[in-house]
Amino acid sequence: MNRSDVGIVILGSQNERHGLLPPDTDTKLAAYVALHGAAKTCAKLVGTVNSAAEYDYIKHGRHFPTPVVVHDLKCVVENAIERLETRKFVVVNGHGGNKLISKHVSELAEHLDVKIAFNNVIVRLEGAHAASGECSMAVAAGLAEASELKGQGDFERFPEVGFVGLREVHVNTKIKELAEKTEREGVTVDVELGIKLLNLAVADVVKMIESI
Repeated sequence: MNRSDVGIVILGSQNERHGLLPPDTDTKLAAYVALHGAAKTCAKLVGTVNSAAEYDYIKHGRHFPTPVVVHDLKCVVENAIERLETRKFVVVNGHGGNKLISKHVSELAEHLDVKIAFNNVIVRLEGAHAASGECSMAVAAGLAEASELKGQGDFERFPEVGFVGLREVHVNTKIKELAEKTEREGVTVDVELGIKLLNLAVADVVKMIESI
């Protein structure tokens, strides 16, 4: 398949607490999925957005107002339009708070007269923040060693894991349910699960590249 007419934009979060995982895990997972999607389709990697959005009630890192992130995405897209004559884009997102950005993608595409698809599959697959799913994906992608994550389930030390200890975040019913499940089950690393989730994410991105 040759979809070199499609540009892939990497969107994640570069600086937020993930327990023992790197603070830029969201961006690195998005980059991993984007790279493998590009390899399978010949789509071009056109840039990384270095800012990230977040809901007001979640405070566990450095995030920016939605208009700032939309502007940064616009700059990446405009550069690809000018330098590469690309007019079709897939945004591969690895950070839950960037769902706020997805609402503005159609407006941005219309403004720039291009096509932009927003892929949120990583967020859907990984489950609770920095918990078993994301840890398994991170180890499978080579971002960490399983042995380095043995203390990830210490919720007093890392209250952001699964948002278990960040009670103010539990105003979101779905997050509260995930937090309660994470607290009950703890955090485990399953490399086979991580590989499966990454493969599903790549396949979903490939499908989106094919169809845009």
